[in-house]
Amino acid sequence: MSFLKVESICKTYGDGENAVKAVDNVSFTIPKGQMAAIIGASGSGKSSLLHILGGVDRPTSGKVIIDGTDVYSQNNKELAVFRRRRVGLIYQFYNLIPVLTAAENITLPTVMDGKKPDPAKVEEMLELMDLKDRSGHLPSQLSGGQQQRVSIGRALFTAPDVILADEPTGNLDSKNSAEIIRLLRESNIKLGQTMIIITHDEGIAQQCDRIITMSDGKIVKDELTKSGR
Repeated sequence: MSFLKVESICKTYGDGENAVKAVDNVSFTIPKGQMAAIIGASGSGKSSLLHILGGVDRPTSGKVIIDGTDVYSQNNKELAVFRRRRVGLIYQFYNLIPVLTAAENITLPTVMDGKKPDPAKVEEMLELMDLKDRSGHLPSQLSGGQQQRVSIGRALFTAPDVILADEPTGNLDSKNSAEIIRLLRESNIKLGQTMIIITHDEGIAQQCDRIITMSDGKIVKDELTKSGR
């Protein structure tokens, strides 16, 4: 049964002769718990598609349905709540708040939702991300790998239905990259979270269950890997 359904998504920037179709009539479904990679050259439309899947950028046309919810049938206020509670976003450049500690950055979505973070859950996430001895450190006091682990912890903390990662290892060396993918895979298996990872790294893509290849805004290949579910 499909958990995430993408129906004829198009995204066009500009008008007339200057119009650029970043995503061109894309459709696919992803079952719950699958970890999929979207690959393609720069400008292929993969990041534009990811932002549409995450409720960040409205499509020009088409639908995104997550667990029965038509994402873009919601108004802006409903959409903001939906993103905060049901979608975890991980970016290449971390997007941490510089004046907040590692623990405060991780719990930020919960605090923004008007809730008090469970201290036991905070400790559990810090331990999972190997950040217990860095919980009180600011982002400027953390290495790139540690900052990305904070970013992942923030995305996972509210146990969202879908995790979307845009080049999560793009700024990291091979050792830290391998650790980040291990953490994502572990969360995918343990929590049954549906994950989509944008990457240009074929090795990372092969560790996912499925690889979707994009070119010029279209899907040109869609295949399961050896571990595909």
